[in-house]
Amino acid sequence: MDSVVQVNGLAEEQELLSVLRNRSTPTAEFRGASDRLARVLSAKFVKRLYDVSCTAEDRVHSTDQGVQDFADTLIVPVMRAGLALVPAFTELLPDAPVGIVGVERNEETAEPSLYYERLPAAPLERALIIDPMLATGGTACLIASLLIELGYESGSIHFVGVLAAPVGMDKLSRIIPRPNVTVAAVDQGLDQHNYIVPGLGDYGDRYYGT
Repeated sequence: MDSVVQVNGLAEEQELLSVLRNRSTPTAEFRGASDRLARVLSAKFVKRLYDVSCTAEDRVHSTDQGVQDFADTLIVPVMRAGLALVPAFTELLPDAPVGIVGVERNEETAEPSLYYERLPAAPLERALIIDPMLATGGTACLIASLLIELGYESGSIHFVGVLAAPVGMDKLSRIIPRPNVTVAAVDQGLDQHNYIVPGLGDYGDRYYGT
């Protein structure tokens, strides 16, 4: 896991993760912590990828070549939980197009199936899959494979999430490079229902309050 960029070593990110993990955290507080952590993750992603100066609070300031429009990166959130993290990324990448994918998981087999897809036909320079939870890796691998079919190189596909299980990390790294995966923490594993443990529950349910 050494090549994975993690943000859980700092006190602020640990505090935010603690809020998210607390099952009694109310919706408003969960959203606030999620939004803040998303800004931290987006700042780290942009700084590493573009080698620019930015913070979790600010837009990108400058580059050696001047200001970029960042329209070469396709943002691909996974409905519905992935949509919660998108504003932090579009704030830093204001010209980046956003594609949408919908994936549902069979609760008995844990296998994912695509039910909605709205992506540009022509590939951009890179694509960023956004999904808070990387559990079995099935959803992320399905989307990464779809992007490859559309013409993206595996090395140009990135993933950003909040929590991951080792099995999901290993499975996704067979399709895209492991250094292209950024998460806030890698948890112990999966339970009998293939949910991350200790985890934090259903991210979408908790963020949207439904």
